[in-house]
Amino acid sequence: MSIIGVPIYIYAHGITVADVILFGFWSLATGLAITVGYHRLLAHRAFKAHPVVVFLSLFFGAAAFEESALQWTSQHRDHHKYVDTDRDPYNIKQGFFYAHIGWILFHNHPIDYENVKDLQQNKFIMHQHQNYLFWAVGAGILLPLLTGILWSNWLSAVLISVFARLTFVHHGTFFINSVCHYFGKPTYDIQSSAKDHWLVAFITNGEGYHSFHHRFPSDYRNGHKWYHWDPSKWVIALMDRVGLTWDLKHVSKFQILAARITAERALVESYLSCHSHTVRVAALENLKVRYEQLKQVLYAWELHVKEYAVLCREAQAKSELVKSALKRAHDARRTF
Repeated sequence: MSIIGVPIYIYAHGITVADVILFGFWSLATGLAITVGYHRLLAHRAFKAHPVVVFLSLFFGAAAFEESALQWTSQHRDHHKYVDTDRDPYNIKQGFFYAHIGWILFHNHPIDYENVKDLQQNKFIMHQHQNYLFWAVGAGILLPLLTGILWSNWLSAVLISVFARLTFVHHGTFFINSVCHYFGKPTYDIQSSAKDHWLVAFITNGEGYHSFHHRFPSDYRNGHKWYHWDPSKWVIALMDRVGLTWDLKHVSKFQILAARITAERALVESYLSCHSHTVRVAALENLKVRYEQLKQVLYAWELHVKEYAVLCREAQAKSELVKSALKRAHDARRTF
């Protein structure tokens, strides 16, 4: 319907500002419900949230037609636990198409809800799970249709706010399972197929920093740097400021740097495996020495930063001690 019906409709009738606004709203609302709600809040418990946030995540998440939050979370937790194995629901080793959409079309994975017992205590989550079709049709079809009738027309609402929007959001999610396990760079863990891909991050509200996410799944951020395109983390942080979310989990920059240099070392070792024995042995020995030196410098930097933080919290600490600790932290950073 999206491939054929939408282009024909736009060619025959054009597209209005209302169509674009409604498409954008429903794409953003349902997309964020998946990334912020289903994924980071429920699947990974990366932060805690007010019941209103949970309800909105369930409402617009149902409108995305990606199954109930309970089922989505159960399968996603299995993906992380069994990544790249036969028990991974969207195992990339079965092929790109399989990881993208084939696992939905051609394979019925058994779902063990034992891994989501923590969510089964929530009455909203269980009501959505037990009445999923009611939630999905009401939030994902009837409400967009109603808003389309009131603002635009029913046909454009069906084609653009429902079918085109579902296609866009679905394939955005599917790209994470396929593209981000096939293309990109394994920045933080080369043992996993997960990779960072900036374009997927742009399409999916920040979910494309997938190597980082698989290495640190409980971090509320996927793009950990300030300039990383991750609207999901910005929404979570904004809600934290107004009291709708709290206890945001995030790893320290030292853990991130340690993972990065470990992954870089593994990549270099893999590259050296193609060279002659003499070259490989000498290079690996030098790499080992340099890697250990870098780890020690990183550890010293972390200790100095922690020392500075402790002194800042102590009201009785002398300003000279604080300045000295800060200088040591800056020196350690420059050395690193």
